[in-house]
Amino acid sequence: MSLLTVEETEAAVRQALDELPEWVSAELGNVAVIVEDRHPDGIMGIYDPVGGLPRIVIFREANPTTGEVKRTVLHEIGHHFGMNEQHIDRLGFG
Repeated sequence: MSLLTVEETEAAVRQALDELPEWVSAELGNVAVIVEDRHPDGIMGIYDPVGGLPRIVIFREANPTTGEVKRTVLHEIGHHFGMNEQHIDRLGFG
Protein backbone atom coordinates (compact mmCIF):
# COMPACT_ATOMS: atom_id res chain seq x y z
CA MET A 1 0.00 0.00 0.00
CA SER A 2 1.39 3.39 -0.94
CA LEU A 3 1.33 6.37 1.36
CA LEU A 4 -1.07 9.22 0.89
CA THR A 5 0.57 12.30 -0.52
CA VAL A 6 0.78 15.43 1.62
CA GLU A 7 -2.09 16.90 -0.42
CA GLU A 8 -4.24 13.78 0.02
CA THR A 9 -3.57 13.73 3.75
CA GLU A 10 -4.40 17.42 4.10
CA ALA A 11 -7.62 16.88 2.10
CA ALA A 12 -8.59 13.99 4.39
CA VAL A 13 -7.96 16.20 7.44
CA ARG A 14 -10.13 18.97 5.95
CA GLN A 15 -12.89 16.48 5.18
CA ALA A 16 -12.80 15.11 8.74
CA LEU A 17 -13.04 18.65 10.13
CA ASP A 18 -15.79 19.63 7.69
CA GLU A 19 -17.88 16.65 8.82
CA LEU A 20 -17.77 17.61 12.50
CA PRO A 21 -21.00 18.75 14.13
CA GLU A 22 -21.18 22.55 14.37
CA TRP A 23 -20.90 22.54 18.17
CA VAL A 24 -17.66 20.54 18.00
CA SER A 25 -16.17 22.90 15.42
CA ALA A 26 -17.15 25.88 17.57
CA GLU A 27 -15.53 24.36 20.65
CA LEU A 28 -12.26 23.69 18.81
CA GLY A 29 -11.71 27.43 18.64
CA ASN A 30 -8.15 28.19 17.62
CA VAL A 31 -6.78 24.64 17.65
CA ALA A 32 -4.47 24.29 14.65
CA VAL A 33 -4.53 20.97 12.80
CA ILE A 34 -1.37 20.32 10.83
CA VAL A 35 0.20 17.47 8.88
CA GLU A 36 3.79 16.37 9.34
CA ASP A 37 5.52 13.46 7.64
CA ARG A 38 6.48 11.33 10.63
CA HIS A 39 6.99 11.12 14.36
CA PRO A 40 10.22 9.48 15.57
CA ASP A 41 8.20 6.98 17.63
CA GLY A 42 5.79 6.17 14.80
CA ILE A 43 2.69 7.55 16.48
CA MET A 44 -0.31 8.46 14.34
CA GLY A 45 -1.14 11.84 15.83
CA ILE A 46 -0.75 14.01 18.88
CA TYR A 47 -2.71 16.70 20.66
CA ASP A 48 -0.33 19.36 21.95
CA PRO A 49 -2.10 21.87 24.22
CA VAL A 50 1.12 23.43 25.53
CA GLY A 51 2.56 26.66 24.23
CA GLY A 52 0.98 29.55 22.42
CA LEU A 53 -1.46 27.76 20.11
CA PRO A 54 -2.91 24.34 20.89
CA ARG A 55 -2.47 22.02 17.95
CA ILE A 56 -3.26 18.61 16.60
CA VAL A 57 -0.54 17.03 14.50
CA ILE A 58 -1.39 14.23 12.09
CA PHE A 59 1.61 12.16 11.00
CA ARG A 60 1.18 11.20 7.34
CA GLU A 61 3.38 8.09 7.27
CA ALA A 62 1.48 6.48 10.16
CA ASN A 63 -1.94 7.12 8.55
CA PRO A 64 -1.90 5.24 5.23
CA THR A 65 -5.58 5.74 4.33
CA THR A 66 -8.10 8.56 4.42
CA GLY A 67 -10.09 6.49 6.94
CA GLU A 68 -7.10 6.32 9.27
CA VAL A 69 -6.54 10.06 8.92
CA LYS A 70 -10.16 10.73 9.89
CA ARG A 71 -10.01 8.33 12.85
CA THR A 72 -6.79 9.96 14.07
CA VAL A 73 -8.23 13.48 13.75
CA LEU A 74 -11.27 12.42 15.80
CA HIS A 75 -9.04 10.65 18.34
CA GLU A 76 -6.96 13.79 18.90
CA ILE A 77 -10.08 15.99 19.10
CA GLY A 78 -11.20 13.66 21.89
CA HIS A 79 -8.01 14.51 23.78
CA HIS A 80 -8.73 18.21 23.23
CA PHE A 81 -12.05 17.66 25.02
CA GLY A 82 -10.24 15.97 27.93
CA MET A 83 -11.01 12.35 27.05
CA ASN A 84 -8.58 9.64 28.05
CA GLU A 85 -7.61 6.67 25.86
CA GLN A 86 -10.27 4.39 27.35
CA HIS A 87 -13.08 6.88 26.64
CA ILE A 88 -11.83 7.45 23.09
CA ASP A 89 -11.62 3.66 22.57
CA ARG A 90 -15.24 3.25 23.73
CA LEU A 91 -16.30 5.83 21.14
CA GLY A 92 -14.56 3.78 18.44
CA PHE A 93 -11.68 6.14 17.73
CA GLY A 94 -8.93 4.30 19.59
